[in-house]
Amino acid sequence: MHVSKAELDELVQEHLERAKTAPHRRSATAVLKDGRLRQTLMALDGGSELADHTKPEAATLLVLHGSVTVRWADGEQVVGHGGLFVIPDVVHNVVAAEPAVFLLTTIAG
Repeated sequence: MHVSKAELDELVQEHLERAKTAPHRRSATAVLKDGRLRQTLMALDGGSELADHTKPEAATLLVLHGSVTVRWADGEQVVGHGGLFVIPDVVHNVVAAEPAVFLLTTIAG
């Protein structure tokens, strides 16, 4: 399967809009799947977050719009538009001070 930049851009806008009115102020959709590899587009409205959770076997995030802060017990990393980040292997959360969208790539066990 192939997803074009135009299709990703459309998904970014669609899910930013959905996140504004969603109960938890976020929206997500599966983009690609290949065996254990998953790519999920996630939109967070400004001021929202993904609560503490653990990392699957492997995970990265690529910010497509805005910026997010990944926080864990003894650190944090701000990832801005175009930034690619390897999620640490600890309990962490993701916070969006402004509307943001990222592509989460995971390998699930």
